Amino acid sequence: MKKPLWWIKLTNFEYWSFWFFYLPTVPYGLYLALRSGSLAYFTSVNPAVPLSGLQGQPKQNILKLLDEKYLPKSLYFKNDTAFETVKSEVEKKEIDFPFIIKPEIGERGKGVEKMDSFEELKEYLQDYFQQNKSDFIIQEFLKEPVELGVLYYRLPNSLISKVKDVSRIKNFRSSAITSIVQKEFLSVTGDGGKTLAQLIEDSDRARFQKKRLKKEFAEEWSITIPKNKKIVLEHIGNHCRGTKFLDGNSLITEENRAAFDEIMKPLKNYYYGRFDIKVSSIEDFKQGKGIKIMEVNGVASEPAHIYDPKTPILKAYKDIFKHMKIIQVISKQNKKDGTPFASFAEVMGIVKAEFKKTFL
Repeated sequence: MKKPLWWIKLTNFEYWSFWFFYLPTVPYGLYLALRSGSLAYFTSVNPAVPLSGLQGQPKQNILKLLDEKYLPKSLYFKNDTAFETVKSEVEKKEIDFPFIIKPEIGERGKGVEKMDSFEELKEYLQDYFQQNKSDFIIQEFLKEPVELGVLYYRLPNSLISKVKDVSRIKNFRSSAITSIVQKEFLSVTGDGGKTLAQLIEDSDRARFQKKRLKKEFAEEWSITIPKNKKIVLEHIGNHCRGTKFLDGNSLITEENRAAFDEIMKPLKNYYYGRFDIKVSSIEDFKQGKGIKIMEVNGVASEPAHIYDPKTPILKAYKDIFKHMKIIQVISKQNKKDGTPFASFAEVMGIVKAEFKKTFL
């Protein structure tokens, strides 16, 4: 008997709302704020971007500072750019299909789509211009098969001896990769007897996406899928779109930490964030090779490995608290060097806006 979706949501914290899941972290956050002297202490972590990338961080502001060898081909467009102009620039840049289009300022995968033709692009832009005021980016679809989210930090002052309470953070270093999430794209595998619709119905994770998938796979919906044929239902590595997050912390090595030390060199005043990357193989990544960066996120970055279905909830909170402490350590160093905290009113403005989007 299949479990109802409401029961799966209730018993698996990976499906809980952000507001509910993070509620137990509030007391510790208030404690860190008290120790720091500001409820907005975390806003000094990445002085290079507004509010340290808490919300609405323009993607290109950071990506354009990185060495091109780490980046896919990309194009940036103003919101009102005509379709013919976009088409012309894509052809000039020699960005082949499929490619990714996404808002310049976005969150949780909203508005991110894979385009397979200019017809699809034209339809997408017609809807986008009506619903979205953000500029947008077209980015080469990377063919590398392994997608990871890598959470990395470095200290503004690399002398660990300058850091108080360092004993409270296990394996604390002047720079480190503290979380790796390996992304398993939503897919089903045929058995030679069931239709795509039936295979999706048999997958708890796919059932959450059924309404959207029925529209996207309308032509294949009632077709029987051959035995052992794998159908990838979602190519965007976002948890909200069905991607399974797996704990990849065993992949952390001295070599890939050193690689991110090198990647971060051009990023002045940026000390904490998650890199969404693709690599050709796990072995290459362990050696710090073949890294391609799709996106960089700021202080709001989660240690996303915690959403592995096998992670106990108490272990998840322990890892969150560890990262909250790292953020506070970095913010205090930057504050001493003259970076001010944002006002509490600025932060509350964002919190209220996000709350309204979720519940009102």
